[in-house]
Amino acid sequence: MNHRTAPALLATLSALVTLAACTTDKPTHEAASPTRAVACTAEYHAPDGELLRPENVWPTAPYSRSEASVTLSASCPAAPAAPSTSCDPAEFPWSATDELHAARLRAAGVDTWIKSTITGGGAGQGLTQQVLKLRPTEAPAALARFRDHLTQCGATSVVTTDGHPQTLLVEDGAAQPKLLVDLADDRINALTPAGDGWTTQQLLRAAQH
Repeated sequence: MNHRTAPALLATLSALVTLAACTTDKPTHEAASPTRAVACTAEYHAPDGELLRPENVWPTAPYSRSEASVTLSASCPAAPAAPSTSCDPAEFPWSATDELHAARLRAAGVDTWIKSTITGGGAGQGLTQQVLKLRPTEAPAALARFRDHLTQCGATSVVTTDGHPQTLLVEDGAAQPKLLVDLADDRINALTPAGDGWTTQQLLRAAQH
């Protein structure tokens, strides 16, 4: 049975977004108003087919799922688009420190940020999916920026399109997959596995659904 537990994860994203909208170099009493903070984002309900279906990962095992999605609006405060230098798979999408995360994603060309975590399959396995929907006019630059960052982090190309890496894999020191990122058209689809026993082929199959 699919149990959607959006409130906890949405609260996390909301807190992040509020910090992004309110963080400034001005004194506290001159910070952005609550109205501006709320206007930076809006809750987004991912339509059917937008996210990975848990049964495609664990066809026979029980699972649970949490999901949160936000749309980043033009009212987000201005922030540099330069990504951080992190290569930690758990920190993807690497756009900035937490307090500037939403604002910098917006500046980097991201319109919608969807995050879904499913657990199941036994042995404490889990899989987090993040989908970054890009503004079409800024998609080529955004994809190139993420591709360069992944390459600098030692990611290897597992799928190539028109001579360019499309799907890239980050592994740990034991050659275990830790992050799979697909860069295509106007969206970025990232899968971060948790627990033992994952293979690159499993992640690739999941990414194709």
